[in-house]
Amino acid sequence: SMLYAKGFAGARWSAQDDNGDSLIYRVEIRGENETEWKLLKDKVHEKQLSWDSTSFPDGKYVLRVMASDAPSNPPDAALSGDITSDPFLIDNTPPEILGLTASVSANNKIEVRWRAKDALSIVDRAEYSVNGGDWTIAEPVTRLSDAPELEYRMFVDRPQPGEYTIAVRVADEYDNQAAAKTVVK
Repeated sequence: SMLYAKGFAGARWSAQDDNGDSLIYRVEIRGENETEWKLLKDKVHEKQLSWDSTSFPDGKYVLRVMASDAPSNPPDAALSGDITSDPFLIDNTPPEILGLTASVSANNKIEVRWRAKDALSIVDRAEYSVNGGDWTIAEPVTRLSDAPELEYRMFVDRPQPGEYTIAVRVADEYDNQAAAKTVVK
């Protein structure tokens, strides 16, 4: 299994040689709107690769894996084949937190509102913290976290008068996080 690391992308493939020759792979990448393949890694011996995706602009990409049995054969007898992946997303940009406000409501609670918006993927989760306390999961108004833009509205206890700092953080499905805070008096 491939370990997940922030900013890293991974691919696995299956390939076999009828003669049982050992295979070597060349992995290339191309942006969805690009025409040229760019070398990602050459002379790969495993049937998997993980690489740092943070040097690639956000967007959709395809991989091409070319297999060769060159390690087991003289150059003129080597065979090769290739497979191309389905498009996949590279997303290293956090969602935006928009319109964060907190105000004292009629029943002496603090009403906190904000919107979370992600450019390429969906907003996966949101949390809030009061005065540096534990992070608490925030449910969007729609109750479903499955959209690129979600609205949040919640009421937080205000046991006594004074200043309260409300921090919120949101993450997209690629674990890119953004945080913001607001103060209510």
